[in-house]
Amino acid sequence: MDNAKEVEILDVGFLGQIFDASKEEIEKFIREEEKSIILDYEKIKSYLNNKQLDLLLNKTEKFLEQMSIYFSERLDRKVKVRIKNLPESLRYLRIRDIRSEHKDKLIQAEGIIKVSSEVRPFIIKTKYLHEDCGGEFWVENKNFVIEKPKKCPVCGGTKGKFIETDHETIDIQRLLIEEPADQIEKGEQPAQITVILKEDLCEPRMERKTLPGIRVKIYGIVKELKNSNLKAILDLYIDAIYIEPVDKDVEDISISPEDERKIRELANSTDVLSLIANSVAPGLYGKHYEMIKKAIALQLVSGGKRRKSVDERKNIHILILGDPGVGKSKLLRYVSEIAPKSKYVVGITSSSVGLTASVRKDEIFKGGWVLEAGALVLASGGLVCIDELDKLSTEELQSLHEAMEQQTITIDKANIHATLRTETAILAAANPKFGRWDKMKNIVDQIDLPPTIINRFDLIFVLVDEPNPQQDEAIVNELLKGLKEERKPPLDKDLLRKYIIYAKKIEPQWTNAALDIVKDFYIKLRSSSGEDTIPITTRQLMSIIRIAEASAKIRLSPVVTEDDVNLAKELLLYSLKEVGINPENNRLDIDIIMSGISSTQRQKLSKVLDIIKDLQKDFPDGVPLNEILNESKKYNLEEEKVKETIEKLLKEGYIYESGDKKYKAV
Repeated sequence: MDNAKEVEILDVGFLGQIFDASKEEIEKFIREEEKSIILDYEKIKSYLNNKQLDLLLNKTEKFLEQMSIYFSERLDRKVKVRIKNLPESLRYLRIRDIRSEHKDKLIQAEGIIKVSSEVRPFIIKTKYLHEDCGGEFWVENKNFVIEKPKKCPVCGGTKGKFIETDHETIDIQRLLIEEPADQIEKGEQPAQITVILKEDLCEPRMERKTLPGIRVKIYGIVKELKNSNLKAILDLYIDAIYIEPVDKDVEDISISPEDERKIRELANSTDVLSLIANSVAPGLYGKHYEMIKKAIALQLVSGGKRRKSVDERKNIHILILGDPGVGKSKLLRYVSEIAPKSKYVVGITSSSVGLTASVRKDEIFKGGWVLEAGALVLASGGLVCIDELDKLSTEELQSLHEAMEQQTITIDKANIHATLRTETAILAAANPKFGRWDKMKNIVDQIDLPPTIINRFDLIFVLVDEPNPQQDEAIVNELLKGLKEERKPPLDKDLLRKYIIYAKKIEPQWTNAALDIVKDFYIKLRSSSGEDTIPITTRQLMSIIRIAEASAKIRLSPVVTEDDVNLAKELLLYSLKEVGINPENNRLDIDIIMSGISSTQRQKLSKVLDIIKDLQKDFPDGVPLNEILNESKKYNLEEEKVKETIEKLLKEGYIYESGDKKYKAV
């Protein structure tokens, strides 16, 4: 009797008022044959007195259970009542602030889904037969553990076997959510918490709301779960009563009128790009860094919705190559700290899940699979810094292809099929595989990266550690000056972040004059090339467009002007001259970046391959090397170049070695 009174916490009059106020929700429930009715707090709050509000917040399960019973009786069908749209004043918590004091209480929290499991059946109660008396009874299972009966509630006996005869299941799914970037203060690591979804929250129609990388708002009850390893230590999780995607990202961080005034003043300064560039890693000096920092400043404000007409990304990807010890890692770490939404990953310690996403066994539910998001998914809409990109495995690099260009990751493994967003700018660094950068060799020969990854970067810069008395003295002076007084950047990190957020929202339009400059530049550069050399392709054309738009955004300009295009041209040509010059003819040759082979190398490959094929008629067991070299002299091909070409043909699989220094075409 006492238990019955404890459950009856809401009077019938109040329940009737809520029912009458929920006509739209009830009609939708009946029309769409749903399993639950979602009550909007804003519509029912006027009916709640202090006692009922306290019951909602502190005895949520009983509150909603009574609601569900009443609605089910009135509608003559089983109904699950849920609630949404609570104001933030009602126990809205950061994930890191959830404590044991919140156990069994209603809270609301936001996070980005990092892990999403399969939907699995969960036994909520089990039916037993007592062998001694023949009595049957149900036992509810709690904390994900099957409760074995020790006493028969029918006869009161404790002896004899209890035989399981039936069970009742519901669908269940596990999420792991991580604090969003706008809720993390300086120096904090994002906190995480497990969320359990049950019944209709796991329906197929909910699948798009629970993919990794999506930001969600959770309304739920905090519960405890025993840690399997340490029985005295409990884990907290949220038993969700409702979940909804949040169309809010780091760009929605509050910017005060005073902040906006400062931002506008900066934008109206003579050279806001240089001001922001000089605020990026102020401890790194040198002429090379001037262009790199300008490019990074533009990268930080790049991005936005893909163009429907050309379906092209707007994020800028940058690759920095160079000798060890020139500050690449320091630069990436600093940028990851000032970017409003970012992840920092080191290639040598990363895995494909660390970068993109993966499917793995569910260790919590002991069976099934979970979909886990990596850095590119979690930082979607922001920036990922990848240090030591060249140390990634082949499998991990392959997972980058789709993420960099299509800005999505497609997962199709086990029972999980999903497409995740990776609308992320990438700033990466890599070292030459022979220790030092050689200006006489092309980029593909010096970096352990495939051309298909290299050519997806909009800008590539090379940092070479060369003695330069004037530059070395300037760097030393700046470093020593920093020992005496603290060197502060022109803009502090907080204002810089807010400026980036503000600028990213700008969607500049193109003027006809700016478009004409892009067109003329592309056509003239293409027509100025030699017959067999291609200096630029449409991929670089799109890079110019992305960079020019970012230049307009950083000025907070509503239009892209001729100056923006000229800056984009300057940065692109600077980058291409660093890695796209053919050392044999000193011309721009985009094939070096696109395929790893220059146009002149391709001609040599073709000529040497033709020579081997012709000589193969006289040497069916394989053409000796000296015969190939002698024949090559007729075409003025240098001996060393021919040997290098043979190595490339072997590597590419066009020829094979049939004996000691004997070669045959495939």
